[in-house]
Amino acid sequence: MSALPETTGRKLKLFQAADPLKRWWSLDEMRFCKKCEHIFTGHDIRVTLNEDEKVRFHCPTFQCQGQWEDWQYPNLHL
Repeated sequence: MSALPETTGRKLKLFQAADPLKRWWSLDEMRFCKKCEHIFTGHDIRVTLNEDEKVRFHCPTFQCQGQWEDWQYPNLHL
């Protein structure tokens, strides 16, 4: 697996095309990972290419296996 070189615009377009559950308007948007219970922004999500050159998205938390289905809109009480 190798890291995918990315620009902010390219990364946002990848998210918009790949996330089947939520809309992405900006990489500044926050998500909450149900697996590791951390909040992060789209900037933090790791993007890689696997051996078949398929794009993969990974939770930014060390050793968390969270994927799109695990990432929710955070319930922030402001």
